[in-house]
Amino acid sequence: MQKLPMASGSDARRRWANARRLSDVALREEVELKWIDLPAEQAEPLLERGLLPGCRLCPIRTSPSGDPIVMVDGTLIALRRETARCLCVDRGDGDASSEK
Repeated sequence: MQKLPMASGSDARRRWANARRLSDVALREEVELKWIDLPAEQAEPLLERGLLPGCRLCPIRTSPSGDPIVMVDGTLIALRRETARCLCVDRGDGDASSEK
């Protein structure tokens, strides 16, 4: 089994602590997953569903309870808000920011 990248040192932890989270992304904005800020045993189910660092995510809508529903490689995945707060994202290479 491959290990997840770990934030080592205080600089890396500080950088991920200030990272943009999926829970802060607007609907229909495509972003790139950079980091899963969860212990490996909690991150594993996400990895099995295709939420891998480097994949493109796009929040499509929210459930009636307010949890995000995200498009990942053509598949809709419902996440809990608490989980979305643990997914560090970035706009990526800029291609997605031009699509609105």
